[in-house]
Amino acid sequence: MRVIEFGQQSATLVTHAERPDFEDQAQGEDFLSQWPTFMFHDPIAEEHYPIMYERCSEFQFYLIDDDGSLLANGNSIPVAWAGTPEDLPGGWDDALVRGSIGAQHGTRPDALCALQATVSSHCDGRGLGPALTNAMRFLAQDAGLASLIAPVRPSLKAMYPLIPIDDYLLWRREDGLFFDPWLRVHERLGASVLAIAHESMAISGSRADWETWTKLRFSTSGEYIVDGALTPVVFDADADEGVYLEPNVWMLHRL
Repeated sequence: MRVIEFGQQSATLVTHAERPDFEDQAQGEDFLSQWPTFMFHDPIAEEHYPIMYERCSEFQFYLIDDDGSLLANGNSIPVAWAGTPEDLPGGWDDALVRGSIGAQHGTRPDALCALQATVSSHCDGRGLGPALTNAMRFLAQDAGLASLIAPVRPSLKAMYPLIPIDDYLLWRREDGLFFDPWLRVHERLGASVLAIAHESMAISGSRADWETWTKLRFSTSGEYIVDGALTPVVFDADADEGVYLEPNVWMLHRL
């Protein structure tokens, strides 16, 4: 266990290996409600998440308040990485596959890859973003890894789904920092941009699937703006398939 300071507050970092009893709470509505429903239908995650908890439990973590309540949780996985942009995983999906296969085969990792960080709906506004990022930095350091890489999901990009991620990444505030708050959290902690993963995560489904997930009607072929999606969902009525390709931004923390 480790105490992490953020602002005038603090939280205790515990791993899933230490406190597996927090898993059920982390899968509760307080946390799952922070994500759009379609995000829970990535086939890569469905296949590899259980492996990650089984073989990499020391890199799945929880942030606990002084009273023992669960503030936030996160997932990360060690990966083999040569340290160059060219050797980065293709994105979130590929990082999870690379890490879980490596864990099963005993491949020696070079870096820790951040996968997700979620704050309880009861803790919005407490500024836990830096604490979550630092938690993964500490886990990487404790494991003797030299870097933390993250396929960052820009937190405000869903408000601008028609803006290409390459252009969105150029948006800056007057103080020169990233416009996007989550990119800015990483930037303030010293991270640098390595690359853009234009197809970091792929989620596909039928018309019935997307209408269930989004409560929208998918009647004809075209691009659909979906709440919580960073880019439009492309629906092909003839094939009865809608495809969502999520872009992320690869960022590097040297430790």
